Amino acid sequence: MFCGQKNGITTREQHRGKGRVLCGIAMALLLLGVMSFPGCRGLQPANNGGGGTGATTASPVKHLVVIVMQNHSFDNLFGTFPGANGFTPSSPGYSQADASGNLVTPHLLTNTNPADLNHGWTTYHNEWNNGAMDGFAKTDGADAMGYYDNTTPGFAPLYDWASRFALADNYFDPVMSDAPADVLYMIAADDNGQPQSIKPAFGPCTATSGTAQPYTFTNVGDQLTDKNVPWGWFQEQYGNCGNYVPQENPFQFFTSTQNSTHISDLDLFRQELASGNLRPVSFVQPAPGHTMHPGSGDQAVAVQWLDQFLQTLQNSSSWPDMAVIVIWDEPGGWYDHVPPQQIDSQGRGFRVPMIVISPFAKTGYISHVAMDHVSILRFIQWNWGLANLNSPSHREGLFHCRSAASTTSKV
Repeated sequence: MFCGQKNGITTREQHRGKGRVLCGIAMALLLLGVMSFPGCRGLQPANNGGGGTGATTASPVKHLVVIVMQNHSFDNLFGTFPGANGFTPSSPGYSQADASGNLVTPHLLTNTNPADLNHGWTTYHNEWNNGAMDGFAKTDGADAMGYYDNTTPGFAPLYDWASRFALADNYFDPVMSDAPADVLYMIAADDNGQPQSIKPAFGPCTATSGTAQPYTFTNVGDQLTDKNVPWGWFQEQYGNCGNYVPQENPFQFFTSTQNSTHISDLDLFRQELASGNLRPVSFVQPAPGHTMHPGSGDQAVAVQWLDQFLQTLQNSSSWPDMAVIVIWDEPGGWYDHVPPQQIDSQGRGFRVPMIVISPFAKTGYISHVAMDHVSILRFIQWNWGLANLNSPSHREGLFHCRSAASTTSKV
């Protein structure tokens, strides 16, 4: 059913008590056509509770690399991308007043080294304004309504990769807040009820105040370890406290994974890639100057870093069975016109870009299916035969995929 047939799937989320139900990227990538597997036979989804080793997968993807960029909304980077759901004069919040009452509309930015915008729980809720999407200029100034495109010096590679592979224009930050909640959802479908910014209890480079308690609930790293599937979180400048942001590393919050051999500097990833020993599941977090985080340097330099890193992956021996997912962790205060569905008290947050780069990715494809960072978790669980993670009682029944249902999509 995963090789060119018509497949029934549901893309609608359902409420279950205080929780929510989300079909994950296993559905989104495979059934909705972001990736396709020509000539495959007998491919069946893995049982949620069973089977699989590092070499056994439910799809031909044997190596998954997730690259986490920082702090840009979809409209800020891809609002003018051909065929995508970008802003128009009729979009919510297209014209909005700043703090002085001046009307501001989306405008092309020329400064590729912008200051960091306010971002976080309070800022995002003010910008959202109960779905009106008209609080960006008032909260973060006129620059928040700015955008980049392929004519921006140094930004063309983003459009090139999205044009040659697959882009999602309905992909959201799972929570209307900032790090670490967004990436905690990516690896555990839960932020322990702490959507506000908080530091990990464990080192390196953590604060002595404003820290979380040690997290002991299960994350996907625990699941992969239990199934003997090698995995790693590779962070550029890991442990270099002048250039390392600990709240960007979700595994540092957990007793089971902090300071483990699964967390390493990005140099080790490069060594494993070059030697042909890449782990099946790898998360890559660039250093601040390479993440595109505003206030951390020239964005064009970060785009160049990403472009070169993706070329390195393409030229590796692991490329034939690799899928690369590039995401931006949160919108960073930049305007986006699509009101996010408020699934529960934590949201969803605004749209952020997601690009799938793979030999299996459809060329020039744009997915319009609603997804968020938990979709990546669901793909890992589906592909490597792991169970869904159950959240604590405040989100009981969270994120269980529904079975195939009514609508169809060509793969």
